Amino acid sequence: MEEIIPLFKSHCSLGRSILTLEKPEDEKNSEVSDSIFDIAQEDKLKEIFLVEDSMTGFLQAYTNSQALDLKLIFGLRLTFCPDCLEKSEEGRKNSYKNVIFARNHQGYKQLIKIYTYAAQEGFYYEPRIDNQKFKEYYTEDLVVGVPFYDSFLYVNKYTNSHCVPDFSFCDPVFFLEDNDVLIDQDLSASVLNFCEDKYEVIKSKSVYYKNEKDFGAYLTHRCISKRTSLEKPNFEGMCSNEFSYESYKRQVNG
Repeated sequence: MEEIIPLFKSHCSLGRSILTLEKPEDEKNSEVSDSIFDIAQEDKLKEIFLVEDSMTGFLQAYTNSQALDLKLIFGLRLTFCPDCLEKSEEGRKNSYKNVIFARNHQGYKQLIKIYTYAAQEGFYYEPRIDNQKFKEYYTEDLVVGVPFYDSFLYVNKYTNSHCVPDFSFCDPVFFLEDNDVLIDQDLSASVLNFCEDKYEVIKSKSVYYKNEKDFGAYLTHRCISKRTSLEKPNFEGMCSNEFSYESYKRQVNG
C-alpha cells in the first residue's frame, strides 16, 4: 500500500466541500451529507488531517475527534500576499496559498492570532497575511504546508503572477497530488525540482466528498455557493471528479 495523506475539507470552508463534521451517530439519524468522522470510523483511521479556509469548524472537529479517540491535525489554508496592508489588485494578482498546521495547543493559539490579524487587518476580499507579518507570529509550534494547486509554484507557472515566498525561518513540507487533472504531472515535476535536497515532499489527496457518485452533488453545492450554474460553473481547475475518498482509497490500494 502506498502512503498518501488524505487532506479533508469540510462544509465550514464555505462552498468547498460537502463533507460535514458531525459525529457518526448524528450522521445516521440525519439527511445531511457524509461526515468526515463517519468516514474515519468506517475506515478505522487513527488521525485526521483537516485543512480549512477558516477557524470556524475547529471546535467541533476537535471535540468530535477527542470523543472518537482520533488525532486531529488541523491546518488553516491562508492567502499570502506581498503586503497585506496594501489593498490593491496588484496584491491580489501576486497572492498564493499556504497551509499552516498546528502541532499542539500552543500552535492552535498562534493560528487564532494569525487568522484574527488576517481577517481584520489584512482582509481584502478574503483574509490575508504577508511573509513579514507571518514571520512575527511563527513559532516551532506551527508547520508550514505548501499546497499543490494554489501554491506560489502553481500561480507563477500558470498565471502572470510573480510570487516570492520566504522560507528562511521555517522548514515547509510540500504536497504532491494526482487527481487526473491535466497539469498534475507537469506541476509535480516543478515541485520535485524546487524541493530537491531542500524540502520534504509528501504525497497527499484533497478530499471534498465521500464517493465518486457524489461529484454531481458537490458541483451543485459549489454552483449554489458561487451563484453560478451547472452549465457554466466557471471554477478554475474543476476538470476532474477525483477529489473523493473513494478515489483516495483506490490510489492507496494501487
